[in-house]
Amino acid sequence: MSQGSISNDQAPVLEPGDVLSYSAGSTQMGPLGYRKVRQRPGLLGAAVARWPELGELVAARPPMIINAYPASIGAVSSGIAVDTYLSPRVMSRALQLAKLANHPAALCAQPLFLADALLQHVRADRALPDPLLLMVGGYVMPRSLERMLLGLLAERVERVVVLQGYGAAEVDAGCMMARDRDDAGRLVYYPRPDVVPQLDGDRLLLTLRGPDGEPVIERFAPGERAQARPDGGWVLWNDERLHPIVREELESWSEHDWQRRTGYVRREGETVWIQLRRDEQPQHEREIDHWDFGRAHGFSWLDKPYWR
Repeated sequence: MSQGSISNDQAPVLEPGDVLSYSAGSTQMGPLGYRKVRQRPGLLGAAVARWPELGELVAARPPMIINAYPASIGAVSSGIAVDTYLSPRVMSRALQLAKLANHPAALCAQPLFLADALLQHVRADRALPDPLLLMVGGYVMPRSLERMLLGLLAERVERVVVLQGYGAAEVDAGCMMARDRDDAGRLVYYPRPDVVPQLDGDRLLLTLRGPDGEPVIERFAPGERAQARPDGGWVLWNDERLHPIVREELESWSEHDWQRRTGYVRREGETVWIQLRRDEQPQHEREIDHWDFGRAHGFSWLDKPYWR
């Protein structure tokens, strides 16, 4: 059998109407590394259930849910869905439409693309809807980047909420969500009602339950380490995906640093090389021109940052 071929006993069962999503976080990078998008509680609905005050932000008019994430977020029944195809220009047009039509907006994206696209939008002095929910996932948004984005939007939007989702490609998107951090600055995640986190030592396990409570996916290990809190929250970490040296580097950046740097870096031992945004010039010995960084290390907004 040739490499990459699939035997009969591996062949998947696919039905008309199935919506398949390949996720960059999958541990199965071949043709079988997909999940079926299910009709399940979305991140926004689960967040409102966890934090009822968020419902007040979208109570008057249905939200415009702008997907700037590099994967399907599934069907949207509680708002107006817009796909951006990972285009900053399209995202900007959707934000302006939300403002023009007087709808709150929930902007779904990975953190580094979100920051770059919002910087372009704001620097062009374009309108922003109010309230604005930034719903990020794919990897952890550094606290320093969250601080920069809130500062960027403070004079333009009265009500901004950042929700950070955690999902596993083999389980589901938005399995857990975080709004606040603990005293050490770590995000505190809370699971969706149909997701059951467990521990094997300090290793996180996730079980996904169907509408009748039956396990759809049982005790899947996504790779994160975890600590359960008395309030039902969970602190997650993974030094293999976010190296302590890279984490310390990113958290040391000022708002001005983030406005100049994309957040894509490459660690070589204790040295962290830093990609600049387009049209920025190096002002530090470890800063690299945007395109030179791409030529040396590769670069695409479709790819998660290499923070190992």
